[in-house]
Amino acid sequence: MESANTQPRGGRTRLAGIACLIMAAASISYAVDPPILSSWYTSNANQYARVVEVTGGQIKTTWPSAGLPNMGGGQSTQAYSDVQQIRYSANYVYINSNGLASHIMGPWYINSTTVFGNWPSAQSYQLKFPRNPTPASGAHTRLGGGNVGLWVNGAGFFNGLDMFSYSTSLANDYSTNGPPGNKGDGLWNRSAIAAEVATFDPAYAHQPGNGAYHYHASPKGLRYQLNDNMTYNSGTNTYSESTGTLHHSPLLGWAFDGYPVYGPYGYSSAMNSASSIARMRTGYAVRNGTNGTTNLSSTGRHTLPAWAATAYGQPQNLAVNQYGPNVTTARPLGWYAEDFDYLGDHSLTQGTDFDLDKYNGRTCVTPEYPSGTYAYFVAIDATGAPAYPFTIGAEYYGTVTGGNAVTISESVTTYFIRTTPAARVDDWNSY
Repeated sequence: MESANTQPRGGRTRLAGIACLIMAAASISYAVDPPILSSWYTSNANQYARVVEVTGGQIKTTWPSAGLPNMGGGQSTQAYSDVQQIRYSANYVYINSNGLASHIMGPWYINSTTVFGNWPSAQSYQLKFPRNPTPASGAHTRLGGGNVGLWVNGAGFFNGLDMFSYSTSLANDYSTNGPPGNKGDGLWNRSAIAAEVATFDPAYAHQPGNGAYHYHASPKGLRYQLNDNMTYNSGTNTYSESTGTLHHSPLLGWAFDGYPVYGPYGYSSAMNSASSIARMRTGYAVRNGTNGTTNLSSTGRHTLPAWAATAYGQPQNLAVNQYGPNVTTARPLGWYAEDFDYLGDHSLTQGTDFDLDKYNGRTCVTPEYPSGTYAYFVAIDATGAPAYPFTIGAEYYGTVTGGNAVTISESVTTYFIRTTPAARVDDWNSY
């Protein structure tokens, strides 16, 4: 493995030659680059993406090697990493990336010995984000599959589910988007962290057959690069929380409603930047009978939590043909998103008993927003493990006007574009 200093760290977007940029976004004027432009990670945009295929293996810029199983993805030619281009108009920011991180990706396994057969590959993302986000009025938009935003390194930002749900009639978990007669019911939705964590690489990401590298929860490799209270051991290619002296988490991503996503640490008092730094406590708890929740181990999975009933347009008390499976070692509590209850529905108080609302965010001040903003936070528990809902809840907080931008139908200004060096040496110690 390479030494620790070859894992690129730090650095945010700045347009070369411009010390101070004055921009107008609707009625807002900025004396410095607004965060939705300046937060994207471009320092390593000229670096080829790198993969370690197996534990102890070599770092490679093309993959997979002959002889390894290959179910999908792969990169036979070198591809650049991180964000490749940033453009903007008065109302939107447009981001182009290959979806490949500049930190080391891989290795991936199905179990302790079997190599995962899917490999990352360049995606050619072109996504847009609203510059002037607004809270949703009325019903909130439910998160879909695939990208629900983008991490600042241009890698995929998926929700916490794996797109499988329980089918009561078939008595098993099936793809929610499967064919008629062979698909999940969409009421008991499987957690990717519970069902797929074995296939995550040390940076906490993986990819489906189309090669779209993505994180479902705490993006450890990116967090380390941006100095988000993480350490990295180059000898074992592992990451861990560093909680000795905490600092406010950096901005790690953007949701399609235009609100920022931070790491797990923020100001303990939401509107006081002089308050101490603390882990942002999720507002969700497993339904085990504590905190006023239903004990699903005793009652069975016969009711939905209030947040899910609202999001799905379903009554909480389900019909028999909508029941989920009993809690077992095969499907323990936490296997499904609906195994969690929002504590705010049980007389507990945000800001006192927990920090984050049912969308997994709060209105607060941050280093980038000293006057305040709504912001999502990555959720982890006291041990550093991912905590439901991991990044964003079942619904967006804001009005969703961002997403895929197949074409750009308005005039835009280029803020950043990768320029290829005249000559390069593919020696990763030089980066």
